[in-house]
Amino acid sequence: MDAKALLLLVRVGCLREQALTSWAARTDFGLAMAESATAAYLRLADQQIPLSPERPADEVYEACRAALAAAPGEKGVIGFLDSTLPLVARLAEEFGLPGCSPRTLRSLTDKTWARARFAESGVPGPRFRVLDAQAAPADRPAAVRGLSYPLIVKPADSSAGRGVVRAADATELDAAWDGAAPFTKTGCLLAEEELIGEEISVETVTVAGRTAVVACTEKSSTRGDVFVELGQAVPARLGGALGGQVREIAAAALKAVGYDHGVAHTEMILTADGPRIIEVNPRPAGDCILDLVRLAGGADVYGIAADLALGRPVDLDALDQAVFTGGAAIRFLTAEPGVVRRVDGVAEVSAQLDHARERVVLLTRPGDVVEPVTSNLHRLGYVVAVGDDTARAVERADRLAALISFSTSPAGPDESPARRLPSSECWT
Repeated sequence: MDAKALLLLVRVGCLREQALTSWAARTDFGLAMAESATAAYLRLADQQIPLSPERPADEVYEACRAALAAAPGEKGVIGFLDSTLPLVARLAEEFGLPGCSPRTLRSLTDKTWARARFAESGVPGPRFRVLDAQAAPADRPAAVRGLSYPLIVKPADSSAGRGVVRAADATELDAAWDGAAPFTKTGCLLAEEELIGEEISVETVTVAGRTAVVACTEKSSTRGDVFVELGQAVPARLGGALGGQVREIAAAALKAVGYDHGVAHTEMILTADGPRIIEVNPRPAGDCILDLVRLAGGADVYGIAADLALGRPVDLDALDQAVFTGGAAIRFLTAEPGVVRRVDGVAEVSAQLDHARERVVLLTRPGDVVEPVTSNLHRLGYVVAVGDDTARAVERADRLAALISFSTSPAGPDESPARRLPSSECWT
């Protein structure tokens, strides 16, 4: 590569293909990507840093460190995955690169730390307790004493809905505890009183401690024993007063945890008593949310994220004044567990799409095994649709998604079907 600026992406995760294609098209910097050698999208990078399938942290660090050390000029580093944020912070600190405080990035991978900061700063959220994942069943009731059921039990250090389990009452506490425990690496769980209401997220850009809201996103999620997001839509349909509250709480939450530079994705529940914080994610949103923002006439947040990582100026005043010109929505596809025998309706949906702005994507194929939908990684594909406003975009996405069906059945006694690749390994 020549001496132009270098943006290093430390792993991609799923459903962020648009970031890669938009960054690869820019001529003001080169894109380096550290990702599993099996990921087809690795080919989009100017500089490819293939990793082993296991991707141990030491390997990722050494490979990324070497790439940054070899870059002679302007450089930046960015991560999409919660699990890579401590490594991103370490690299930024070592090379003196732009970004949020390394301490904040490292700490925000621990949801219990963030909960404590929110409580100290008066940011409204649920009552909670920090739990030992290995606690004996006899000790568990005392650990959540003072909280009211239903409770949400989840690992303090996971993402994508993995290990988030609901306990409707005390008889379900052990099942929720045991369901969450396998997904924590630190041995720490969080129990929170369930917040009842519609879920939204707030997509923000922060520079020097000042935050601009670029979008509010409404969500459609399962609300049973597990929590999986099945749809997103932009812009969220919020009234003026409620929209103002949401923006104020998002900014207060970011300030509480010391997030002063970068793109963030903050989740809330709109309860009867007002918006309540779920968590702050100090990285760009997943689930194609930032694609929806752009399709609805909003900002190019991926472009902004790249500029921030490289230390370039961003006009927050313009972001504050931006107005959406339409709506956009995504709906995810699921199926009954088993072996996929047939997928119907894709051609019919494709024929109805505006291919310049809409798309249908499959993350599975006949012969794959699909599992019960217990996290965001178990979804089988998606439809992105646009409309003159959010309501029309949601109606269109729902209608198109309903046209696609998966036929599944149990594996036969002599059948050894392949397990579906996780979506983070797929190129769509």
